[in-house]
Amino acid sequence: MNIGLRQLRAFLSVARRGSFTRAAEDVGLSQSALSLSVRQLENELGLKLLDRTTRQVQLTTVGQTLVATGSRLVDELDATLRELRDIGEQHRGRVVMACVPAVARSLMPKCVAHCSAKWPNVSLSIDDSAASDVIRKVGRGEVEFGIASGQIASSELYVQPLMDDPFCLVCRRDDPMAKNRNVRWAELADRRLVMLSNTSGSRQVIETTLASAGTQVEVFLELAQPSSVLGMVEAGVGIAIVPELAAPRKDDTILATLRLVKPEVSRTILLLRRRDRSLSPAASAVWDALLHLYRGTGKDLNPAPDR
Repeated sequence: MNIGLRQLRAFLSVARRGSFTRAAEDVGLSQSALSLSVRQLENELGLKLLDRTTRQVQLTTVGQTLVATGSRLVDELDATLRELRDIGEQHRGRVVMACVPAVARSLMPKCVAHCSAKWPNVSLSIDDSAASDVIRKVGRGEVEFGIASGQIASSELYVQPLMDDPFCLVCRRDDPMAKNRNVRWAELADRRLVMLSNTSGSRQVIETTLASAGTQVEVFLELAQPSSVLGMVEAGVGIAIVPELAAPRKDDTILATLRLVKPEVSRTILLLRRRDRSLSPAASAVWDALLHLYRGTGKDLNPAPDR
């Protein structure tokens, strides 16, 4: 059976208006084209839907049945198409993403507020996880895209730099180092260090920089979350090297944040997604919003596939 939506809409318009002339005006067709569409529908069904006279058009019993069912189907189809159009225009949708905790705390609030104001019917679900987990979840398709740092070895992932995030030293304000604005990596020698664990994308950069500076430190404790690291520093367990996005607020009354120099080292915050999957329109809008709000001057690490 080959019944088109055009034929069904033509019939429903005639049934609603009780006239081919008025129905033709409603649907924007000539009267002859409208009549042809109705005849095609009747021929395909093998049933008479309308009784026509020179003065009026009346529904047959079968036609009345088709009006009741067909009107509901067309209304549901129209509603579905409107919903899809809204999704395509980023008017609605749910975006599931993952990011490292420091980004969730420092960058995402502004992004969420921006997206909420621009697309109030787009909702976000943010999984704040360690960098290794973010990369794994993006690779498995558990989230649409992620924000992390570190080495991305998978060729299945498209990676785009977002911004640079310099490393800094965090210590208590009563620590002798807190009197300085800048601290050289070499000055950390023999200090007790509270470190981010290997699940963090920052760990390898920190270890490489310490080694190149010839600085021996005592790694006293390792923790996965930056907030836990800062808690240990606050308790006087040791000092910590963290990315600036994970550092305490400048007005923190207990902890001081100092600039690490010679060398100045940054990690790169990365947007990542699967190469073989297109972002939904809503996710693409959030991705672009992040670039609009935070993108630095770094070049793309590899060519972008179509989104």
